[in-house]
Amino acid sequence: MMPREKLYLVRRDLETFTGPLTAPEIAKSMERMSVGLRDEVSGHCGPWVFLDDRERLRRFYPELLAIVQSTAVSGWSADVGGFRNEPTVKGPVSIPSQKPARRWLMAAAFFGLALVAALVAWLLAGSGELSSRIVGAQLPATTDYDAMLGNGRDQEFTAAMEPQVARVVDRALRKREALTTWIPYLRAYAFLAGAGEIEGFPSKKLRGEAGVAAPADCSLKSWAKRWRDGAADFQSVASGGVLPSDHWGRVLAWDPWWINRRGQAGWSRPRNFYQGCVLMAARAFQQLSQQTSQQAVNNPGSAAVRERLRFLTESLAPALSPAIAQDGSRQIKDSSLFGLWTCMDRARSRVDLDRCLEAPWHKLMQDDYNREKFYWATLRIAVQARMSGDQEEWHLVRKDLEAFLTGRDHSDSYTRLDYSDELRFIGSVNGKLPESPDASQSSPAPAKSTEEDIQVDLAH
Repeated sequence: MMPREKLYLVRRDLETFTGPLTAPEIAKSMERMSVGLRDEVSGHCGPWVFLDDRERLRRFYPELLAIVQSTAVSGWSADVGGFRNEPTVKGPVSIPSQKPARRWLMAAAFFGLALVAALVAWLLAGSGELSSRIVGAQLPATTDYDAMLGNGRDQEFTAAMEPQVARVVDRALRKREALTTWIPYLRAYAFLAGAGEIEGFPSKKLRGEAGVAAPADCSLKSWAKRWRDGAADFQSVASGGVLPSDHWGRVLAWDPWWINRRGQAGWSRPRNFYQGCVLMAARAFQQLSQQTSQQAVNNPGSAAVRERLRFLTESLAPALSPAIAQDGSRQIKDSSLFGLWTCMDRARSRVDLDRCLEAPWHKLMQDDYNREKFYWATLRIAVQARMSGDQEEWHLVRKDLEAFLTGRDHSDSYTRLDYSDELRFIGSVNGKLPESPDASQSSPAPAKSTEEDIQVDLAH
């Protein structure tokens, strides 16, 4: 008889323990099938040994070997197989099942891993941008783009830029350095041949530092809506009616020479947001006019709007055409309010400007704003005289301009374009002008950027 006082622990699946049990109690447990040959047993401070490992049982727990062999002979091994290192008894095999909770956890884990793997594979296959993030692909150099923009090869630039836009936008939104580098090219892509917007890129970033005088959104879509909504007022405004507060009226009143003088950081072509906005306005109006089913811009006043837009877009070209630069004195057929503004914007001397006071626009000059716009055009002529040192032209405009400036702020009352830079350039101090166009020592020196911009303007 084996000593009854010796106790054992039984371990199942490395998780649950039974005991302490004596050898006879282990035998009874095996008969009841609550302990099986795949379980482990350990005596006092002894190693864990599987009950079906006959060699290790003989070595460490010989007193249990006879019990296990007896149970196996009585039929247990027919269910679960024979001892280790012995052929398995033929017949149906019953494998102890795992706990339901454990099976569910394992299944959920495998399903989650499979789902994540499938998602990553799909993204890698369908998104070049994700691949570029993972492998750290470099964005292309900007040298070729500079050459295309510098030579006016807009279509070639757009075609080269298009496949890179998604990657550039992603990088620019995540890294300030990339935004600083690529924002001029994104703006050129959006406004030169695009729709004034880029999918996924905020319109506020495209706009940049433009002042309150410009709309917040100058996309093609926004301009199409402005033209449709304002079409009923075209004829009234063209005839000298009340100017609307809508952006379309303000943009038509913009001074193209003012716009050409303003360089903005982060812009290449267009030179600034104002130029891009005019380009989008003209393109949207042209598209609406070409749609035969669209009657919104086919009223009598639309012809005057179209002519004004044509003049603005040509004036904003990198080099002004000879017809605009040299033909300011020719008679203009457009007798509308927009034609009057174009006449004043074309004028290159006070003599040219005085012709805008005659027929067919003399009645329109009774309006306060048209007189104000006349003097902003006079200021431009004064800037030209200051640059060229033209004493005669300076004396023609000096007194009238000085009288107009007295007690006024330096902004256009309708468009809100600020002429402070031009006034500083001609030496205005509290509305007073120097006697001579070259007497700059008595006036504050203009900022270098302002003088360079004005020189660029006059070179055209």
